[in-house]
Amino acid sequence: MKNTAPKPLAHTELELRGAYPQVPPLVQLRYISRQLQLFKPRINKSEQAGNLLTRYRGRGMNFEETRYYQPGDDVRSIDWRVTARTGNAHTKLFQEERERPVVILLDLRSPMFFGSRYAFKSVAASGIAAALCWAGLQHGDRIGALVFSDSEIETVRPRRSHHAVLAAIHSMVAVAGALQSPVATNGSQPLKILLEEARRISRPGSALFLISDCHDFDSSCEQPLYLLSRHADLQVLRLNDPLERQLPDQSITISDGVQRSFLHRANNALRRDFAQQQRHAGARIVQLCRKHHLPLLHFDNSQAIVPELLRFYSQRQQSPTGAGQ
Repeated sequence: MKNTAPKPLAHTELELRGAYPQVPPLVQLRYISRQLQLFKPRINKSEQAGNLLTRYRGRGMNFEETRYYQPGDDVRSIDWRVTARTGNAHTKLFQEERERPVVILLDLRSPMFFGSRYAFKSVAASGIAAALCWAGLQHGDRIGALVFSDSEIETVRPRRSHHAVLAAIHSMVAVAGALQSPVATNGSQPLKILLEEARRISRPGSALFLISDCHDFDSSCEQPLYLLSRHADLQVLRLNDPLERQLPDQSITISDGVQRSFLHRANNALRRDFAQQQRHAGARIVQLCRKHHLPLLHFDNSQAIVPELLRFYSQRQQSPTGAGQ
């Protein structure tokens, strides 16, 4: 009998291009989810040990049942209401959670609407976010998202279902599809607002993935980062374009959508100053992540995202803190 099972898509068929993300390619990224390991596995040393190495905060327990108190039970687990009602000491039993919420913090503000070679940063960021959503769902985690625009935050509550991933994908496509310029018409809310909202909705032990160009990932984020990192695990995935690191060695016209300026190829001093400023900005981001012990991964949006995702997340056993920090 002829095998009619669908063949896995090649990596070249999963790549994203252009200025706006589309739903079908983001859905197709589920084909690489089995190859992505978002967390470092560990060897279980007891029946209660989970299979993920993480800094759990809080109890991480779900109530299961109440039984008679036995010598050696934790007195903090005594069910005082049942004890008072029955006259006999009872204790609560808890079942350790085997899953954790995975929340994608996706920055789709106006500065992400830019790209010089392969795809806009907003497109690459949406692809990375979709791939991480599918990978988390593949490993049994609950998936949620905060999609950050210039003026709003779209929230997808964590659920362990395909509907949650699809809701996140449709939300990111809608928000990215509304972008028209890398310069916000009426200004843009700062990144610290997203971090504050993430702390408000995330449960202790959640895994958070911030996907952004980090252009305002600065001292204003210090306080929300400190508070967020106390009860959740956060990874920073920074997207950058080659044209944002260094101006080309040729004459170009620069525009903000309103005014235009001509940059002559002989203006080497401006090119040096621009490159130096960008290096300082990158060093500031690295320093802030190190201060708060946050893994930092660098993505070049002029490159295909699938090989980069596989490079960062298929060998997590050897690189638990990511690359590029």
